[in-house]
Amino acid sequence: MVEVRMPSSSLSSSSVGKRTFAPPWCFCEVQAVVRYSTTKANPGLPFLGCPKYNTKGLAYCKYFKWADIELQEYANELSRKEEELEKRLFEVEIQVTELRKIVDEFKKREMELVLLERESVLRHSRTQSRVYFGLFLVFCCYLLT
Repeated sequence: MVEVRMPSSSLSSSSVGKRTFAPPWCFCEVQAVVRYSTTKANPGLPFLGCPKYNTKGLAYCKYFKWADIELQEYANELSRKEEELEKRLFEVEIQVTELRKIVDEFKKREMELVLLERESVLRHSRTQSRVYFGLFLVFCCYLLT
């Protein structure tokens, strides 16, 4: 069997929160290493195993896991998270659309209020002019009598 030490960040994502793939711990509480099978049944297939295996004088555990299964589990986890993020993004987009509708409604009502205020000021001005004109007429009539 060929042993290859796997760096702790062999796979990484370029997303905001970087996540790295680190090999799991074996039963000896040591980080498992990638090895390649030399058997006829599975030639060259990568697997995770105890780093103490096949080392003279060291006790080792019987931890074994095919590396492609480990990577497949990681890929499945990423797929689940991607689906969850897409669902959240869709929900956020719906909320943004609803909020834009609300903002548009507020702007429309604000414009209506501005127009009503202008009409009110104009009516007040006209009424005031009529009152002054009426008072002027009354005053003129009073002076003529």
